[in-house]
Amino acid sequence: MMGNNLMKVSRGTLIAILRDVDPVHVPVIAEVLMEQGINWLEVSMSEETKGLESVRILSREFGHSIHLGAGTVISNRLVDKAVSAGAAYIITPGWDRELVRYAVQQGVSVIPGVYSPSDIMQATAEGIEVLKLFPAASLGLDYIKNLFGPFPGIHLMAVGGIGRQNLLEYYKAGCMSFAIGSDLVPRGAAKEHLETIRKNASEYRRLMGELR
Repeated sequence: MMGNNLMKVSRGTLIAILRDVDPVHVPVIAEVLMEQGINWLEVSMSEETKGLESVRILSREFGHSIHLGAGTVISNRLVDKAVSAGAAYIITPGWDRELVRYAVQQGVSVIPGVYSPSDIMQATAEGIEVLKLFPAASLGLDYIKNLFGPFPGIHLMAVGGIGRQNLLEYYKAGCMSFAIGSDLVPRGAAKEHLETIRKNASEYRRLMGELR
C-alpha cells in the first residue's frame, strides 16, 4: 500500500526542513546539505508559493540525488500540487485519515503527524510505517518512552523542538529518525547563511554518525 520511498526511512535518517526559503537560494542550500551527507529534504508548504517553486527547482536540478518531500501538507489540493511539482513523499502536521488515504490512493508515500495514542492506533491501522511525532519536545521523553509499551514496533520520527542539544536523548527514548528545521537551516535562509548551514550540517552529520 505504501510507496517504496519510505522503505528507505531507516534508523538514523535525518530530514532537513526548508521553511520560508526564497526559491532562488534553494539550490545552493541543497548543495551544502548534500556535501555533508544530508540528502533528505522536506520543503514546507506553509508558504505555498515559495514552497512549490522550491520543490520544482530541487526536483529539476537534483532529481534522484535527493529524497524530496513536501511538508505542512494539509489538503488534498496541496498533495496534488506538491506531487506535480516533484515531491516524492508528503508530511502532514497532524493526523487526518482522509488526507492520508487520499495521498496513498495517489501512490504517494506519506509520513503523517501524530500526537496521541489514538492517532498512532489510527495511523497503524492504515498501514502507515513511519509516524511523525509532533511536537516531540513539548511531549517530552517520558511520554515517548511510555508509547513503546502499547506500541513496541513503531517507527517514530521526532519533529518539533529537536536540536543538537537533545537529539541523542530522544534517540535513546526510542525515536528512530528526525526532521530538523531552524537548528539546521534557519527559517528564510539565504546565501549569506551558507557557512552557518555548513557548520550545522557538519555537526549533525557527526551526531547522526554516533547513532548508526
